[in-house]
Amino acid sequence: MGWKEQSQTWRTLPLASSVCFYGGVFCLFAALNLISSSMDFRSQSVVDLIGNASFGGGCAILWAIAGTRRIIWLFFVAALIQAAASGVTSMRFSAHHLLSPHDLQRKLIVNGFIEILLIIAGYILFLVFFNREGARFFKTRTEVRLAGEIHRTLVPPRHQTIGNVELFGRSIPSSEVGGDLFDFVEGDGAWHAYVADVSGHGMAAGILMSMIKSAASMQLNKLKKPADLLADLNDVMQPFTSPANYLTFAYVGGNGTDRLSFALAGHLPILHYRAQTNTVVEHSDANVPIGLFKNQTFESSQLTLQRGDLLAIITDGFTEVFDKKDREIGMDEFKSMLLACAEKPLPEIYRQLRANTMDFGKQTDDQTMLLIRRVA
Repeated sequence: MGWKEQSQTWRTLPLASSVCFYGGVFCLFAALNLISSSMDFRSQSVVDLIGNASFGGGCAILWAIAGTRRIIWLFFVAALIQAAASGVTSMRFSAHHLLSPHDLQRKLIVNGFIEILLIIAGYILFLVFFNREGARFFKTRTEVRLAGEIHRTLVPPRHQTIGNVELFGRSIPSSEVGGDLFDFVEGDGAWHAYVADVSGHGMAAGILMSMIKSAASMQLNKLKKPADLLADLNDVMQPFTSPANYLTFAYVGGNGTDRLSFALAGHLPILHYRAQTNTVVEHSDANVPIGLFKNQTFESSQLTLQRGDLLAIITDGFTEVFDKKDREIGMDEFKSMLLACAEKPLPEIYRQLRANTMDFGKQTDDQTMLLIRRVA
């Protein structure tokens, strides 16, 4: 996790946990400052004692806030305050007289007693902080792992032949909970397949993804109106989405002929490998993503899938991969990789394409691929 992500974690700490942590920092460094003042054999007043402890603990809190929350300017403020206060303290102590052995012993006893109390208080505050945040962390991890299990149950790898087409799909989330989804269903001599990509990933995207699968399954299995699928999904999802949280969707379906219906909602083009010409072409349309506008209409189109032809529907987790020089793999390079392995079995095509993208750069987004081949 980078410094920016860590700072966001500290900013979202509950108030009680923040108080415990910064209180522990205060007590620890107040004690350290008193230890350093105990090494000075000059006189010390009650004001000096309180000032030293407060100065040490207060500056430590400023440094801790600057470091944990990535507030760059606060580093300079803390440094200036510490330098100015140190100068004032030095001038103040220079006017103090040396203590007699008896008075020095009393100073060390008082300082030592207060130092012990501060260290114990700091220790207790840190224990409370770690207990609170440890319990919260493991509770969150348990919930995330449970959500991840639900995601893997909802989006398992699938390989099936329906009529004259062979279908293979797999989704690999970039975190424990993904926002990508694919599925294919059959009924009444027809088949339907789709890939959905909720913007972002994590818990929120995973929740929307489960809603999408439920709504799509109901529409395709019960209502059996594939032509209205995108519009119906838009009506369902629109109240739960926003311009920053939307859904791209790719649908394709057939009924045993070489003519297939397809519709894209802000999704990447469908890649079509044509066996007769050994080329890869793109099929796209002008539909907007799902969930942006109420009562949105969506247009569908048709394509011809001949024997040996292959369709590849992918999410942008495959194309938005960057190498060490910050170069994107892009659609053109992905099409070239698909063309090189398009005649292979579907699971092997998937493995080779994913291996190629992982060799190119690190996965940063969910990666989902649906392959459809005409076999008869």
